[in-house]
Amino acid sequence: MAQANPKDDDSSFYPQRSRWYSRILHRAGGPVRRRINLRRLRPSVTQSALCWVLSLVVPGLAFLLVGRRLLGWLVLAGYAASALVLAAGLGYPVADIGYGLLVSLHATSIIFVESLWLKEAKLWIKLVTALATLFAVWGLIYAPLVGSAEHRWLMPLREGERVFIIRRGVAVNSIKRGDWLAYEIAGDRYAGEGEQGMYLRSGLGIDPVLALPGDRLRFTPQAVFVNDQRFPLAPHMPTQGELVVPEKVWFIWPTVDISGHGRVTEASISATMQQTAMVSQKQIIGRPFKRWFGRRQWP
Repeated sequence: MAQANPKDDDSSFYPQRSRWYSRILHRAGGPVRRRINLRRLRPSVTQSALCWVLSLVVPGLAFLLVGRRLLGWLVLAGYAASALVLAAGLGYPVADIGYGLLVSLHATSIIFVESLWLKEAKLWIKLVTALATLFAVWGLIYAPLVGSAEHRWLMPLREGERVFIIRRGVAVNSIKRGDWLAYEIAGDRYAGEGEQGMYLRSGLGIDPVLALPGDRLRFTPQAVFVNDQRFPLAPHMPTQGELVVPEKVWFIWPTVDISGHGRVTEASISATMQQTAMVSQKQIIGRPFKRWFGRRQWP
């Protein structure tokens, strides 16, 4: 009976197994595998693959899988509390604390899973892996999620000492006079002569709608009339003249602070502000929630 060659990796008593790679590469990779000790990179606790995948997604689940229930429930509770702090404090410094805790707790849970796989790895490998995991969780998960949420659903907008939470997207047919809207102030505008004028820079504004498309406005020194309905004059509003709001445009008088405008006349300021007050549909960002976690945002 022929004897098997002890140096051969395959048994002579069974058909040889086909490989996804050549035997030359397999043999050449042997020293590399022994050098980095890949066989030790296995979790010390046996669980299904689905459980380990879920433990990367759900903070605290990994601790529950290995029997550390108290720690697991504490991480889950801390994560839920941090999410609540972030949502309730949007736009304020406390939201930064909630956001940082969300990232830290999620990264901690993933690092714990990695520690099971890297149980016998060197300390510097564990430290580098932990730091890389923290930055990956922030840069690849939470930063894109926050950006997507601000673009699609809601965003905080600060005006002075107040913070408004804006619901993105507005059905333009539902807009009424007096509704507060967040809108984009498009383009820089300049009023005056030389270096003594006034710049109105592009940015974001949030103010109530004064007139709808098709409404007629009439300015007087005492008040402004919208379809013969009287409203008080806003700062720097014209004191004479009439206009009809164009289609697909809303008249929203911007709230801005003007100081040190040199020799520019009040009429030039009013004209510049009036141009800015013509807000087109594409400039509308959204509508502030009437209440946000008990805080009343607009009348």
